[in-house]
Amino acid sequence: MKTSQYRIDLIRQMADCDANFIRLLKLMPELESFRERCFQLDQASPSSGGINLDLHRHSNNETEQPAVADVFEQYAREFVLSTPHSNEEQRVRIRVLEVFRYTSTLSITQLTQVSDWIDPPGIIVRVYHDASTAEAVSYQGHKAFLAKYAIPNPTMYHQDEKRQINEFLGEWLSLCLQAGRSLKAPTIICAA
Repeated sequence: MKTSQYRIDLIRQMADCDANFIRLLKLMPELESFRERCFQLDQASPSSGGINLDLHRHSNNETEQPAVADVFEQYAREFVLSTPHSNEEQRVRIRVLEVFRYTSTLSITQLTQVSDWIDPPGIIVRVYHDASTAEAVSYQGHKAFLAKYAIPNPTMYHQDEKRQINEFLGEWLSLCLQAGRSLKAPTIICAA
């Protein structure tokens, strides 16, 4: 029996990531203006080049961090997904973890527990604003996925694990667009 060798399809992977960027902007239309606002708030630490929502980070200025955290929390969006075949609703939350000049990091998590046996999905997404692309960088706590894995491997990943995670992200975002409704209207922030 001849097995086919997995080949990386870079064009398809980049198309998936580009489409995920577009889906994220549809779900969070104010992402670009929010990024500009964050840089206006972060004039105190120009050496870092960005801000993040690490509430455990020790800062010399204790009044700065809560203001940043409040802005990040205010910007988080929740979507309720309901299907006509079921009375159950699933909640998906998208929130910004960190913002830099050319990238942002978002957390997308399902808040509703489906089963006692299965943890709700959670993906960390890096948004590259200059390249207009969004890539999953972490899934369920697993990080730094390779483009291709040998079979078998110690972590039991598929050969195309990275591609599958980005495709899942695309399907999840598409579901939020098609069947989801936001719990609050987006706040449009004009960047001056």
